[in-house]
Amino acid sequence: MSGPINVLVFPCGSEIGLEVHAALRYAKDVRLHGASSVDDHGEFAYRRYRRIDADTVDGDLVGALNALIREWDIDLVVPAHDSVIPLLACARERLLAPAAVPDADTAALCRDKRLAHARLRPLGIVPDDAGAPGGAYPVFAKPAIGQGSQGAERVDDVLRHRQLLEGTTPYVISEYLPGDEYTVDCVSDGDGVLLHAAPRRRSRVRNGISVRTEPATGDPALAAMATAIAGELRLRGAWFFQARRDADGVPKLLEVAPRIAGSMALSRVRGVNHALLHVYAHLGRPFAVLPQSHPVQLDRALGNRYRATLDYRRVYLDLDDTLIVDGAVNPVLAGLLYQWAAAGIEMVLLTRHAGCPHQALARHRVCADLFSRIVHLRDGSPKSAAIETGVPAIFIDDSFRERQDVHRVAGIPVFDPDAIEQLLDLRA
Repeated sequence: MSGPINVLVFPCGSEIGLEVHAALRYAKDVRLHGASSVDDHGEFAYRRYRRIDADTVDGDLVGALNALIREWDIDLVVPAHDSVIPLLACARERLLAPAAVPDADTAALCRDKRLAHARLRPLGIVPDDAGAPGGAYPVFAKPAIGQGSQGAERVDDVLRHRQLLEGTTPYVISEYLPGDEYTVDCVSDGDGVLLHAAPRRRSRVRNGISVRTEPATGDPALAAMATAIAGELRLRGAWFFQARRDADGVPKLLEVAPRIAGSMALSRVRGVNHALLHVYAHLGRPFAVLPQSHPVQLDRALGNRYRATLDYRRVYLDLDDTLIVDGAVNPVLAGLLYQWAAAGIEMVLLTRHAGCPHQALARHRVCADLFSRIVHLRDGSPKSAAIETGVPAIFIDDSFRERQDVHRVAGIPVFDPDAIEQLLDLRA
């Protein structure tokens, strides 16, 4: 295969799809493409993005994906939602590019915890079954088909137990597991041989997503579980399983998933890029792992991305308290400088700095050549007088008075430094 690997992620706006984007956006041999069947965050993250009309239940998804595979010359489809994995696994013969999924039977097994527990029970890693009402309580209930910890609950009496069994949602009901919960991020080669397993503690969970997680190293029981599951299922590329400790502190299996996990970012920053190795494994490319062992904690929260419809070819910006704040370069504005330079947008430094602006830039290791001009106002004249007409421009300055004057006189958009994040283009 010559040239970059064209990877199509679907649905690209899921937490999984966003981690794939973060993991692959700087990979020199990968060109990312994203698609979703609903309006989601993917269009703010993926530069090559398409909203498709497809229903995963009705089965027309394969046709919609095939159209993109032809248009974008896709080499690999990476599913980014649990429900998509078995669908693509069953559609291997109809899909025009390989998908990063296991065979159909294994995909179905991983999707349904009843099947997974039955298959893996002989390994001695599955919690004791508590499906029949009337035994000792509490017990633990989790939807048989689902992801994360969504819908999981502690069941304290026979009445609730029977309610769950009589409902329309199938549950796996097992012994109660009161201990710590873990995700173990795993990567196997193209033959399904386990290369690395990285346990992490699920310290804080929201909506089934581990939003605070940290390494949990040195547990031979979790390592043994990874080896046993890998030997039984022979999953390729990135996969993970979740486990929780029983009353005796022994970890027991909750579920297995043959995909990227959103919080695999923790393993990524410790040297193992699961998304990239997932691509290599499913395309039959050899690879090795080089994990790092430094302690790090991941905490996740909602983040912002913007789509600002602004037409500008020149940026006027201030130096003091704008580009340089509290004796350090504003990192967001520094990133924008190089973004604008790559896009051919002219930058003009417009400053009343008390000393020499060139020396100030040099002192903070900012390249003066980034700016087409450095206008040093020393006579008290308004900055609006230095704004030239004829080129669409914007103005960035921490001073409300300066922004007000430029907006009134020049009529161009003006921004305080707290608003410039909207100008970043982080798509890939």
